[in-house]
Amino acid sequence: MDLSFFLEPPELDAAATLTVEALAPLSMSTAQPGTYYRSQRAPTNAMLYGLLENAMGIHLPADERKKTLKKLRKAAKKKLGRGHELKKTPWIKGRSDAESGSGFVSMLQHHLTFDTAILPEVKSFDDLWARHTHGSGTSFPGGSQHHDMRLTSLVNRSSGSDISFGDRASYDIRDPEELTEEVPDGAKVHVKAIRPQFPQYYSSPTPREYVIPQSSYRYRIQTTETLAQQLRAALENPAGPLYLGTSDGWVEARLNMLST
Repeated sequence: MDLSFFLEPPELDAAATLTVEALAPLSMSTAQPGTYYRSQRAPTNAMLYGLLENAMGIHLPADERKKTLKKLRKAAKKKLGRGHELKKTPWIKGRSDAESGSGFVSMLQHHLTFDTAILPEVKSFDDLWARHTHGSGTSFPGGSQHHDMRLTSLVNRSSGSDISFGDRASYDIRDPEELTEEVPDGAKVHVKAIRPQFPQYYSSPTPREYVIPQSSYRYRIQTTETLAQQLRAALENPAGPLYLGTSDGWVEARLNMLST
């Protein structure tokens, strides 16, 4: 992961064409609705930045990304020297960093901009998508068919009147260790005791829109010479799979330099 481009001033004196070709239907949703995922007809800037960062091998969780950006800005500021006018720019200050709806902050945004675009016509269709939802409530005992096999007898008994699950104060069996012994009839088992034996996530079929681009997406970009060379090499030999939207929205991308 080479982040040396960030230490150079964002003098966007190199121009290039970024071409992105879809290899599979794309679902490029910018929101997280509960009932239907509508797709954008074209990727957002944040999606394109993410695509390029994947190619470069920049895979950082949000907290690590924030720390890394802070270190890079400190190093770049020191490299500029005392009293340099660029110390007050967004590149160093970071106060106007663009953030996607999911909280993604690209490390490329000050050293690469998207100017003009040629967007293809698209066809669309809806399909069911296996959305993974986090089960943080108390309804999971009756809402999931998956659980530790050691709980099978207890769960079967709860379908009658022998055992009940809940989160009220009167539900006094709260320690998972208590379940290793015979649970008496009429016992009230607190959900905390069985939470570790149930999955944290469930698969929920959700309608999702997909688009099929009829040709490639093409963008004219402005960037620095250093980053342009890094991106061209990265797209020729990506550090990770290239996709837009969902991880199954595979694409190919290439960068062609333009004379300025």
